[in-house]
Amino acid sequence: MKTIINIFLLIVSVSFVHAQNKARNYDNLAEAHQYPDSVEWLTLRGAHLEQFPLEILEFRNLKYLDISNNNISALPDEIGKLRNLFYLDLSGNHISALPKGFSKIKSLRNLYLDYNGAPNLDEDLSILIELPMLHVLDISGDSISQLPASIGKLKSLQYLELSGNIIDVLPPEFSQMQNLEILYVDNDKEFDLVKNLPILSRLPKLRELHLEGDHFKQIPSEINSLRSLEYLYLNNNEIQQIPKEVFQMKKIKLIDLSNNNMPHILLDRYRDALEPTVRIKF
Repeated sequence: MKTIINIFLLIVSVSFVHAQNKARNYDNLAEAHQYPDSVEWLTLRGAHLEQFPLEILEFRNLKYLDISNNNISALPDEIGKLRNLFYLDLSGNHISALPKGFSKIKSLRNLYLDYNGAPNLDEDLSILIELPMLHVLDISGDSISQLPASIGKLKSLQYLELSGNIIDVLPPEFSQMQNLEILYVDNDKEFDLVKNLPILSRLPKLRELHLEGDHFKQIPSEINSLRSLEYLYLNNNEIQQIPKEVFQMKKIKLIDLSNNNMPHILLDRYRDALEPTVRIKF
């Protein structure tokens, strides 16, 4: 009987250790460090980190890393060892430049660099263009006033956030991002829609455009040049009416006009003219 109990306890112990080693999601660095090969997801958001923890480099199977809202100012060049990483959130830190070794993370798909101060975009983009799988990039709230021409080399990018910056005009090379589908340029009072429409119109896959809170008083008639656009967000502006050319946008599905200066009678007309094919949000 004693032997049977011992065998049972051994099986339970082995099962427990096996379960621990199979764990994938961690929010505690010390705990994750006990099972480095099992760590696939690690969240250290708001953990009061002053430096990038070098222990993370031992997690060779790491796929998802969130170290946002800390006080990290630099990344180690060895971060390139994280070859399986597909999601990296560095937002809310003080990182002004990416190390050269960053270009070795070829599996990276989602990168969040928002609210890190003023980054050195020229250098960072020379690194990011070496990441063939990069689909999502967030550089909002980084006090950016001008985008370098090299941004057009992000050929695989599908989603870009430029919110809360002070960008007036996009570079002509911006239109080279032929796979870009979703673009945020909201809360940018400097953004000149008239000057930027010829550039945006050359993005063949652009289907969602966010221009909320940009202090627009009117929308140019050339808006219909965005032929692939399906979702247009113009809420929280100072728009009094939309041009008739909006009715010529054949793929449009949703226009958000909430929190503008439009009289209700106009909104009713737009709704009658566009719905049910197009949803108008007031």
